[in-house]
Amino acid sequence: SCNLACRICGPESSTLWQKHLKQHGHWEKPVSTPRSKHEVIDVLSGLDLSNLRMLVFCGGETLLGQEYWDVAKWFVDNVPHAKENLTMCFQTNGTQPLPASMFDVIKKFHLVRLQISLDGIDSRFEYLRWPAEWPQVVENLMTIREQAPSNVMFLIEETVSIFNLFYLQELEHWAKKDFFDNREGDVVNHTRHLAHGAFALARCSQEYVNAIQSTPYASLIPGDFKENYYGIVSMMDNIKKFDLLRGQSFEQTFPEVAEFYARYL
Repeated sequence: SCNLACRICGPESSTLWQKHLKQHGHWEKPVSTPRSKHEVIDVLSGLDLSNLRMLVFCGGETLLGQEYWDVAKWFVDNVPHAKENLTMCFQTNGTQPLPASMFDVIKKFHLVRLQISLDGIDSRFEYLRWPAEWPQVVENLMTIREQAPSNVMFLIEETVSIFNLFYLQELEHWAKKDFFDNREGDVVNHTRHLAHGAFALARCSQEYVNAIQSTPYASLIPGDFKENYYGIVSMMDNIKKFDLLRGQSFEQTFPEVAEFYARYL
């Protein structure tokens, strides 16, 4: 289950993506029914977990509802020395609160790490992580930082695509200024990985590559880069299609990047 339909994601990983496509006649299959916690626990019950040190809930959105927390409670009771040894990680889009009712469960693990998917700030974030709202996400993260047990750690996971490659310093600056550590002083780590598929950096225009060459991010461009004309045409068709469906504007939200694709626009 997921409550967002992010541009760089797709219906294979988000129920909202499926609903969004179905609403506009682009999804004929049923909307997926998530696995229940009982199915997951049945599988886990057959495993030797005595040496387990870290587990990552990937999602969808892992902080939606109660199911993931019920599985986390099961780990407390079934993994030896969870308090000393086990780190639980939740990949999250930042839109959901950390329920106070789960604070006692959180304290029973060595660490609980929130791996927060952020690809930009302000309107660029809202374009990519539709229909999330940046002020609400920031408020939510600050509340978690102030109220959650002190064994909660944070990690920013940034997906680098053609949309945000030119603007990576914006999120970098925000993180260093406003979200550098938790209240105990533990540093918020910041990792990046490359987008795959329609918006991968292989879909950069030559103008885009030329602009990036003089920046610290030049090494992110594929070493064998060659402009993919038909791939970019297909990507632009995709951008225009979903801009229309969502009332968004690629050119207004990413003006410098749009200029790099002026030949295609």
